[in-house]
Amino acid sequence: MFAQRSGSRKAWRNRSVRLTRRGLALAGAGAALATLVSAGPASAGTGGGCTQMQAGTGFMCAGWDAQSHRYLNTIEGHFTSALGVGNPRVHVRVLDAQNREMFSRDRSWGGNRRDEEARFEVTVMMPRDAARVCASLYESGGLISTACSPVYF
Repeated sequence: MFAQRSGSRKAWRNRSVRLTRRGLALAGAGAALATLVSAGPASAGTGGGCTQMQAGTGFMCAGWDAQSHRYLNTIEGHFTSALGVGNPRVHVRVLDAQNREMFSRDRSWGGNRRDEEARFEVTVMMPRDAARVCASLYESGGLISTACSPVYF
């Protein structure tokens, strides 16, 4: 009877070791998945808005993706024009409640463009709460249209 107990203890211990190894493997896989998921910034809110360009020839849009009012992940400006825009430049900026610019970026293209997007990562924390993100479109230096989107949660 004693031999039978020893054998069952050994079998139990072997089973326990197998379960522990499986648990460690699963824990390692879970940790790797958590690392992959947390590698990119989590988004708590997104927003965007569009406005029609002069004479209804297209649309200008502004958008954002953020974790809080002070920590924005990305800002963007996008335009679509049936006629095209010559030498376009998109200026995207983050504004506070008093309309003060806290962060901005520009992107420009040569030639006649019909559909372009300028997306930027925000690399700093805002000194004040962001109230809106605005994107302006310029054609050869002249302002064509501006679109804004409130930053809300």
